[in-house]
Amino acid sequence: MTRTRFRASSPAHCSMCEHRLTATEWNHFVSMAEESLHSEILCRDCMEAHLLLCRECSSRYTADGLCESCGEKAYGVAC
Repeated sequence: MTRTRFRASSPAHCSMCEHRLTATEWNHFVSMAEESLHSEILCRDCMEAHLLLCRECSSRYTADGLCESCGEKAYGVAC
């Protein structure tokens, strides 16, 4: 029996390199980037090259180095 794997694509393209994101890449971006960054869609390579991981939790990519959640909890800052 032969198994065939299908790669679903999304209509999204990376804002920097114009790479067409697959559904998996799109889900990765949405899960790793802050909501404020969702207007600028980035592929994994561009996200890692141009954004910073949150210095507190290291689980979200952010433009300034501190995600909204950690900013509110640790510093009482509304980002």
